[in-house]
Amino acid sequence: MNKFIGIPCWLENRGKFISHEINNNFSKMVLDSGGIPIIIPQIYDKSFLDEYINMIDALILVGGSDISPYLYKEGPNRYLESTSPIRDEVEIYLLEKAVERKIPIFGICRGMQLINIFFGGNLYQDIYSQREDVFNHSDRENKNIIYYHDIEIKENSRLYDIFGPSLVVNTFHHQAIKKVAKDFKVTATADDGIIEAIEYEKNQFIMGIQFHPEFPEHNKNFYKLFDYFIGNISSLANSIDEEK
Repeated sequence: MNKFIGIPCWLENRGKFISHEINNNFSKMVLDSGGIPIIIPQIYDKSFLDEYINMIDALILVGGSDISPYLYKEGPNRYLESTSPIRDEVEIYLLEKAVERKIPIFGICRGMQLINIFFGGNLYQDIYSQREDVFNHSDRENKNIIYYHDIEIKENSRLYDIFGPSLVVNTFHHQAIKKVAKDFKVTATADDGIIEAIEYEKNQFIMGIQFHPEFPEHNKNFYKLFDYFIGNISSLANSIDEEK
C-alpha cells in the first residue's frame, strides 16, 4: 500500500498575489519511490494542520529561506537573508505533532536545520562571517551557481548504509548547524568541518541532510535516499515500536 508523504511548501510573493510553491522534483521523486506526495499549505491553523498530520505516514521538511534566529535566542546577524515567520510556525507545529505521533521525519537543508533547532540546537547564521577556513557552500552574488564537494559519512549510520563512506553532494547554503541538539549524532561532514547530516538516537526515525537530493541530475545516487526513506517507512515505524 502506498504511503502518504507530507511535504510543506513555501510562500512566494509574485507581486499581485502570494503563491504556494514547491520544487516539482519532490513530488516526482516521492512518486517514483512509491509514495504519494501530500503538499501542505503554509496556513497556520492548528486544527487544519492536524488534518494533514493525521493523514500522512511520514514528513519531509525541505529547503528554502533562512530560519528566524529568535527561535534559538539570537539576534539577527548582518548577513542573515530573508526569513518566513509563518513558515517557521507551520513547520515547527508539524514537527511537534510528527514527533508526538512518532512518524518518520526527513529534513533537507533548512529542514535539517529546523529539526536541530526544535530539539535545542542552534545554527551559524552565516558560515562565512562566523567561521574561518570554510570553502564556498554557496555564491552570494549568483544564486544559480552550484558548487559540489565530498562528504565523509560515518559508519553505524543510516546514511552509511545507503551510500557507504563518502558521497559527492551539491551545496548552496550559507547557514549550517553550530551546536548539535541533544540526542542527535553527526553522521556526515564536509572537509571543512561543516555538518552535512544528523540522525536521532532515540526511539524515532528522524534524519537530516544539508545537501539537496531533489536534484538527481547533480548525482543519480540521490534517488537512493528517497527509495530508502519511502521504501522502509513501515519497517522504520515498526522498529521504533519495538524499541518502546
